[in-house]
Amino acid sequence: MNRRASLLAILGVVLLIFLFSSTIRAHAASSSAFVYTNVSVQQAKVMIDSDPSLVVLDVRNQSEYDSGHVRNARLIPVWNLTQRLNELDKSDSILVYCKTGARSSEASQTLVDNGFLYVDNMIGGIDAWNLAGYPAYIHYSSIQEAISNATEASTIYVSKGFYSEHLLIDKSITLVGEDKYTTIIDGSSNGTIIHLAAHNVSVSDFTVERPGCSCEGYYGIQIESNSEHISLTNNEVISDSVGVMATRAQDVIIAHNDFSQNDVLSMSISDCSDILVNGNNMTGFLEGVEIADSSRIVFSGNILSGSANGVEVENSSGCTFYGNDFWEGVWGISLLQSNSNLIFDNNFEGNFLDVASHNSKDSWSNGGEGNFWSNYTGVDADLDGIGDTPYVLDANNTDYYPLMGNFTSFETNDQQVDVISNSSITSFGFSVTNSSRGTLAFKVAGQDGTQG
Repeated sequence: MNRRASLLAILGVVLLIFLFSSTIRAHAASSSAFVYTNVSVQQAKVMIDSDPSLVVLDVRNQSEYDSGHVRNARLIPVWNLTQRLNELDKSDSILVYCKTGARSSEASQTLVDNGFLYVDNMIGGIDAWNLAGYPAYIHYSSIQEAISNATEASTIYVSKGFYSEHLLIDKSITLVGEDKYTTIIDGSSNGTIIHLAAHNVSVSDFTVERPGCSCEGYYGIQIESNSEHISLTNNEVISDSVGVMATRAQDVIIAHNDFSQNDVLSMSISDCSDILVNGNNMTGFLEGVEIADSSRIVFSGNILSGSANGVEVENSSGCTFYGNDFWEGVWGISLLQSNSNLIFDNNFEGNFLDVASHNSKDSWSNGGEGNFWSNYTGVDADLDGIGDTPYVLDANNTDYYPLMGNFTSFETNDQQVDVISNSSITSFGFSVTNSSRGTLAFKVAGQDGTQG
């Protein structure tokens, strides 16, 4: 072989080595393009709390899942994951866990091998999660049995599911459902569904449905006489009688619940004090809310629409009603022998009669702002959002500061911003630039050429 041929042979070998090395590097780069990340349970908890779109994937078996799982976790056992990959989106952020971390590592690798982009493996699994004291939701054969076996001041986390039960809560506990729309306690129309007979009780995130007729003494949720420190939040109450019955109770919070399909009342409050009723949605009742013989009731931010009577107040004083929507009812609020109540920043719109007042004298503004009345015909010459002339309800009741537009309260950036506008406000936001400056941003929909 001459020198030229030898040189060509050497160059050929070098080229083959280069091409082989490039192929190896390309394959390695391709195989490492998708990798999963190990995270601690503390990091996982932050991820879950901060990202509502995060997909939490439990790769254990059904029985293990039922014995305790992370809230709203999706169950796909590791042995069945490959066949069910089409149930997951490759662009989603996915947090994977099992009992101790072994099966979740295998599942995480399966995901990245199949092109999933954002996969995190929770090391230590549900065992480490429980050890850290984080909530695990359990599918109970009987919620009542769990309550009976619970210790005072404990919290019971109930997995989503259908529970046909009538609960007696006679100890101080917190009862939390996994999801208010799919954690259902059904009364089969033959008895009160949740009977609260203790102090310091909290019930949240359940659907409470079908107690039966109040004529038989059946209610969705009944707060027993002399109970204190009760909290009912974020529940769906579907009742064929009275949704919540509270008698001679105090220091009660009824907030952010949805009441529907009530033939009689969404709630009845009698002989009570220091009750907060806030942010509830009540639609289409014979009577929305009944408040009788009570004091220091704060009724705020509620929506009542399509009811024969929005709120009926009888023989009660020292109560405050603000920021509520009374829409399209026979009447918005009825007051009978109820004096010295404060009523402001409410929207009265589309009712046959906004107010029915009998032997009552109340305050209809907080000193600067009254209420919005859709049939108010006064003008606002100085464009301050307040009508220039009072709105007379009857001889004893006058709104001296009627609002020219709907009252709306927005919560943004940990701030509450109240808005009075005769236009529709959307996309509202508030941001703080520094300690002395902030920015409000919103969209306004209204008729061109109007002022407000």
